[in-house]
Amino acid sequence: MKQSFINLSKSETKFLIALLEDGNKSDAQISREIKISKATAGRIRKKLFDDEIITDFLPIVNLENFGINLFVVVMFQWNNSDDEQLLKGLEKDPHVVYLATGDSSNGLTHVMMFGFFDMSEYHTYLKKFRSKYTHEISNINAFFIPSEKIIKQDYTGLISHYIKKRVEK
Repeated sequence: MKQSFINLSKSETKFLIALLEDGNKSDAQISREIKISKATAGRIRKKLFDDEIITDFLPIVNLENFGINLFVVVMFQWNNSDDEQLLKGLEKDPHVVYLATGDSSNGLTHVMMFGFFDMSEYHTYLKKFRSKYTHEISNINAFFIPSEKIIKQDYTGLISHYIKKRVEK
């Protein structure tokens, strides 16, 4: 079982909080802020990576300025749950931003989020998508979101909430 944040030391917790506040902070900046040595900060960063609590640092791209103007959240029923190869194809699809499996009382088993430049690109993509997965997918429900309507799209607040809640105890 992977380690959870509950098992982090006080210094590790403070380091993670500082990093969540600004992912560009260097170990030197964090070490001064939380009053630990730079070497300790380096060891903590390495441990957080080794324990896969932190997995990567990614730039945040302003999608609207980049030209991606439409997101589509799709819920559907996957009819062939044994076909892992087809699901792996969805995982590798560059339009797929988010893919999850679950259970629903209405039979829907998967949720995906796609990103597109515009509605025309979405329609072209959907036509190919439906023909490729015609036997595997049914009961497709879509929800369209223009990029300017996305209000929040990160997990930082959730993680910070639970870490700070733990620190308060």
